[in-house]
Amino acid sequence: MISRIPARGLAASEIAARAREVLGDAAAPYLGASARLTCNRDVQIALFIATQMRLAALEEEGITSDASLGLSLGEYSHLVHIGALSFEDGLRLVAARGAAYDRSPRGVMVTVTGPQQNEVEDAVRGRRSDGVAVVSNYNSPTQHVIAGEAEAVHDAAARLEEEAGAHAIEIESRVAMHSPLLDAAAREFRPCLEAAPWKSPRLEYRPNVTGAVVAHPRPVDFVTSLAAHVNHPVQWRRAIEGLAAERPNAVFVEVGPGMVLHNLLSRRWLHVRRLATDEKDEIIPGRRWRDSVETLRARA
Repeated sequence: MISRIPARGLAASEIAARAREVLGDAAAPYLGASARLTCNRDVQIALFIATQMRLAALEEEGITSDASLGLSLGEYSHLVHIGALSFEDGLRLVAARGAAYDRSPRGVMVTVTGPQQNEVEDAVRGRRSDGVAVVSNYNSPTQHVIAGEAEAVHDAAARLEEEAGAHAIEIESRVAMHSPLLDAAAREFRPCLEAAPWKSPRLEYRPNVTGAVVAHPRPVDFVTSLAAHVNHPVQWRRAIEGLAAERPNAVFVEVGPGMVLHNLLSRRWLHVRRLATDEKDEIIPGRRWRDSVETLRARA
């Protein structure tokens, strides 16, 4: 994730240095070329650092934004971007969050692509096996995630494959994020949220649990939303559609490793202009990212 950041530049390198100040010697596995991500905490820390490095590199190029949002772990990068948390405090929370997740009961997460929301919800309710299974992510009109205990989740996914032609892929085999299996993790993590030095954000806050802007958020609002975020569904579709309606001329730039969110924004869902910092065809090494954004704006 980090080695793919082209021409890191001074700003991205400074993020890596600040991560070392927070994590000490433990930062080396995340910033080296042969990282070993052995648990959920490792994955969360590495992804958060890589995303923040890409954000810093974008801003160093002169690309800034007056709005952002983040899916799941990405909400913590959103919080840093809007000024509600420093990078250092965000990293500390991400590490604590990952540790709490690693202590949660075992579960799985399965992405189902194709069926509509009502079909996914019906399959979860109508599964044949007992156990916990919920829709944990409402990502787009035709992409959802089911999370919970393995047998119940796989049962619901199989029903969707049989009855609705869904394409189902298990994306997590240990932690059933955004499901009731993380109730204890939410309780464990809440004191960390309460102790964080929250600031009044300079930009709008859009939490995953509602997908809507929170007006003039106070520390208690961040704590409440982020504690619920652990064991409640992610309303990504609602957040994206709301932002697109408010800003019809916006350019959506996915900041971070991969192109999952960029690809979700297909023309069959929303006709928006989009880029990704990890996209070879649009933002390519050796070419200024600012030029890529300006080129896309000119197509409107």
